[in-house]
Amino acid sequence: MLIAKLLNKQQQKVQRLAVQSRQQHKLLAAHSFLLRQRALSVIGSAPGLALSFSAGVLFQLRHHSSIKAVRSLIGWRWLTTWW
Repeated sequence: MLIAKLLNKQQQKVQRLAVQSRQQHKLLAAHSFLLRQRALSVIGSAPGLALSFSAGVLFQLRHHSSIKAVRSLIGWRWLTTWW
């Protein structure tokens, strides 16, 4: 009798956790969908396209000596400001 009660209690706990898990999964899926929609709207907008293009150009020029000099200068200023 005691074992049956313990098993029943454990099964109810497992069922509650399963329901909670399904709800969290649905919520996570909804948040993921909204995040994808927002990302697509930003990337499709004019500022998003300009930002994406600029990042692509800078990424291709990352080994150029002038870009390295600017990066080191900005890094040096940042270090001297914070230290």
